[in-house]
Amino acid sequence: MAVDTATAAGAGASRRAIEHHYDVGREFYRLWLDARMVYSCALWTGDLDDDLEGAQLAKLAWHATAARADGVARALDIGCGWGAMLRYLVEERGVGHVTGLTLSADQASSGPISERAEVRLEDWRDHQPAHPYDAVVSIGAFEHFARDDLPRAERRQVYRAFFERCAGWLVEGGRLSLQTIAYEDFDRATSAASPFFTEEIFPESGLPQLSDIVEAAERWFRVVGFRNDPTHYEQTLLLWQQRLESGRARAVELAGPAVYRRYLRYLRLSRVMFQRRVCTLYRLVLERRPVPPLPSRGNP
Repeated sequence: MAVDTATAAGAGASRRAIEHHYDVGREFYRLWLDARMVYSCALWTGDLDDDLEGAQLAKLAWHATAARADGVARALDIGCGWGAMLRYLVEERGVGHVTGLTLSADQASSGPISERAEVRLEDWRDHQPAHPYDAVVSIGAFEHFARDDLPRAERRQVYRAFFERCAGWLVEGGRLSLQTIAYEDFDRATSAASPFFTEEIFPESGLPQLSDIVEAAERWFRVVGFRNDPTHYEQTLLLWQQRLESGRARAVELAGPAVYRRYLRYLRLSRVMFQRRVCTLYRLVLERRPVPPLPSRGNP
């Protein structure tokens, strides 16, 4: 039985909540992100050095390869940020047309990317493509799909709705390459997330656990690839922090002292959470199962 996508409405971050974090000013982010403006964990193929530009490019390449996007006609990027993956897929991987979804007005207005790429200010729940996609990528958006205060059963229902939608958009055998922060050594039953993160940094958002993702996806997808890269996020956060501190004067000028202090605290605390393995960083490759999907095992 299909998952009712309407049950996911209001369960995650609204447009206002997304803009609270992502719309503090593009030039502010430009101070401490890489040249492509990639705002998610990088990927190092060797030592964890200070080459953020190379590591972010390696991350884009990994997801494109994982999704088998080379030369395909149509691809989708859910949570497209300022368009780095869209540009990469069109310019370097030969994709015919790419659609990006975001709830950030600033990201959606970041300028024309290519005549073969479009950015929609649109929630994934509302997306209705005219034609199937050959590949789907979602990097750093999954964390916003379900609020931290939702009961586990409701959270998983939201994730099921997402994976069902992705399966419906993809051609049979098509792949979804997914990257998300997740809880690792953290017991949601006995511990609460820090209100600093759930209220001041990422309101209306919450982290999944690995079991949430796998259980929610398995009816529609096979897991064909997996990476667990917490140290890569530690390094990414360290480089972001160093760049923000180096640009302190300009950051304060652009966004004000309160925003500067809030983001610096967020980067420092996030790195500690990865060091202590409260959080981790998953990269999963999911391949669409044949239709009809496997029978549902029911809610937990």
